[in-house]
Amino acid sequence: MPARRGADGRRYSSTRERILREVESRVTAATSDIVAATGLHENTVRDHLERLRRDGRLRRVRAAAQGRGRPAWHWQAPPADTVNPYAGLALTLADTLSRVAADPVAEARASGEQWGGEIAAQHPDAAAAPRAMVLDVMREQGFAPADDGVEILLHRCPLLAAAARRADVVCAVHEGMIAGILRSREATADARLLPFHADGACALHVRAAS
Repeated sequence: MPARRGADGRRYSSTRERILREVESRVTAATSDIVAATGLHENTVRDHLERLRRDGRLRRVRAAAQGRGRPAWHWQAPPADTVNPYAGLALTLADTLSRVAADPVAEARASGEQWGGEIAAQHPDAAAAPRAMVLDVMREQGFAPADDGVEILLHRCPLLAAAARRADVVCAVHEGMIAGILRSREATADARLLPFHADGACALHVRAAS
């Protein structure tokens, strides 16, 4: 399983991915549990755990009370279908862009294309076919893609709450991201995203040579 990405689009270091998997392998974990499992310094582990929390990969939960004093915090990986905590931020940014931009959809798509190019530049398989790279990134981003060779159905959206209210802008960012990935390998490639097109899933049409 390849290392996943943070909210900034950058792929996790091997250390951060290792810590994430340690938490995911448990119901809940104390910081000391992860320190013991990895052999890393406690401050290093704490920093990675907090950054994973900001990315929405982990959440903090109170441990059961034992004696006097406030219960300690434990770490937990939320279910895959939990709403991404960045949905509220995405909605706020989409609303702001809609107010200040002459063409918010075009601006959103252009931003997405730039983001997609940056993601592609960090992809570990430089020889991957454009379509295969898109599928790989969409899996990492939590879209649960299914490819039938004609169209790609995206069965989940990590920003569903934002997309449901501002599909024009939020989905334009995702469409642009996919186009940016494709064009990093093939200048004439393009993508078209049809929100909530088939039984609640979004349909993605990719135009690329491979």
